[in-house]
Amino acid sequence: MDLETFSASPINANELVAHRGFRGKYPENTILSITKAIEAGALFVELDVQFSEDKLPIIYHDSDLSRVSGEAMSVFQMSRASLLKVSAYEPDRLGDRYADETIAPLEALVAVLVRNPAVIAFVEIKDESIAHCGREAMLETIETILEPVAKQTVIMSFDYELCAMARASDWPLVGVVLELWEDLESERIQQIEPDFIYVDHEIIPKKYDLSASEFLANSTLVAYEVGSRSLGYALLARGVDMLETYEIEAMMASD
Repeated sequence: MDLETFSASPINANELVAHRGFRGKYPENTILSITKAIEAGALFVELDVQFSEDKLPIIYHDSDLSRVSGEAMSVFQMSRASLLKVSAYEPDRLGDRYADETIAPLEALVAVLVRNPAVIAFVEIKDESIAHCGREAMLETIETILEPVAKQTVIMSFDYELCAMARASDWPLVGVVLELWEDLESERIQQIEPDFIYVDHEIIPKKYDLSASEFLANSTLVAYEVGSRSLGYALLARGVDMLETYEIEAMMASD
């Protein structure tokens, strides 16, 4: 079967990660978006974590509220109790349709995963919160909250030091997000021994033999952001293991 024929075929759920939940249709990083991704068939979901003024975790990508919540405030200037009352509805992209959706605490993910024991969640700890909280305090808080679903959660970050700390703490699944492709072969990444390596598909060198790389032999390579099956199958054919996408339903659909 040639690549063109493959491109019209659904991609297996085991090869897909729902990026910020089902962002293609719903406001990102909300419990609604995560739940809808799972209902669409996702076995893997990804979400982002920032910390509030009182250093408690919320499911949110940005460090300010303007894009997702339409408010000119920083998450670091509000208590978590206040943030949980704020809408997370992406007004510029989705209008007022989901204005009732609010920012969720990280604890809400635990309830979702308990109800869906076959689902794995990639929990990306955002760099901006590190200066606000410190790595050790952040990691301790997150691991304490996620302990009931530890085997269903991958702790990951662009911050390699935080990833190394998660590995040293014996968290079951750890991922790194590459800043640069060259970092793949660095001693730091090899010391972490990540279970998953995330990378922007656009920075993968075109001539790099992914399948033969000793640096990927013991890690699952996840490429983002993949918006079409044609691109997805091309990446899988090169040796990428999994694809992160906003369009989980379309990627799994049968034409």
